Amino acid sequence: MKEENAFMYARFSRIFNKLFSENSQAQEDILALKSHIKTLEKSISEHKKEIENLNERIKKQVFLEKSKEIQKESVKIVANKAQRSKDKLEIKKTITELIQEIDACIALLNEN
Repeated sequence: MKEENAFMYARFSRIFNKLFSENSQAQEDILALKSHIKTLEKSISEHKKEIENLNERIKKQVFLEKSKEIQKESVKIVANKAQRSKDKLEIKKTITELIQEIDACIALLNEN
């Protein structure tokens, strides 16, 4: 019986040592994985910041493009108004000339 007990004790001891070794290795692996996770989280955080910066640049670029479009439209509107003012001056001048010619014709008719 003592032999069996010694054999069983040796067997359990080997199993215990193996499990203890595997446990130690698993804990080392867990620590390595945690370190790797921290590195990945830092990298993800940096990429998120980079994406935020890029999105902000895109927003600014879109705003600048819209501002340029608005400026172009404003120039067109001002040019159109200026042209209308010029046309109005031409029309007023023409009307004034026509009125003067009508007055001259009336004067000629009144002479007779």
